[in-house]
Amino acid sequence: MPVYRTPDGRIVEETTLVRPRGKAAEPGADTASDHDATKNVGGVNTELDAPTVVRRPGAAPTAPARPSDDEPTKLAGAVPTMPTPTVPGPVAGWLVVVEGPGIGRDLRVGIGRNDLGRSSENRISLPFGDARISRRCHLWINYDPRHRVFSVVPGSGANLAYLNETAIEERMPLAHGATITVGETRLRFVAFCGDDFAWPEE
Repeated sequence: MPVYRTPDGRIVEETTLVRPRGKAAEPGADTASDHDATKNVGGVNTELDAPTVVRRPGAAPTAPARPSDDEPTKLAGAVPTMPTPTVPGPVAGWLVVVEGPGIGRDLRVGIGRNDLGRSSENRISLPFGDARISRRCHLWINYDPRHRVFSVVPGSGANLAYLNETAIEERMPLAHGATITVGETRLRFVAFCGDDFAWPEE
């Protein structure tokens, strides 16, 4: 039971009593509840008052229980994140999803030839739920380290891709800041390698 010190220095403890119906509480006691309760005694239902918390004079009220600090905090609306596919070797540039499923995600463009599609078998994979992107090789995004230039090449899928709203039907140069549209997804291209920087050739 909780123990308290009274104003005159006495130490008292809080007790829980069950008193019969109609009996007055001890003078000065602070009763918390007078709801009825029923107890079966010898086959006869006897009505008793609900347990009454009696606080001795000078006793402080019991503080409400606080949640444990060890319990993890749950964030409302939190959505599990999906790992960003990566390409081996040094990065040559990035594609950032600016419209469509996966908006805000970034994808690495590696040195050499990069096939792009929905499946994880592609070097650049977009597994964000856009079913209009071909599973395998919707298009190629290439970086030529010798001449330090990027290009886009149509893939083997049946669906078209667009570079700045122009259908990609042959090899086309890819400039920094250009947009590529595949299915319902729009990607912005960010070049890292170029005239001012290149990784040393192996």
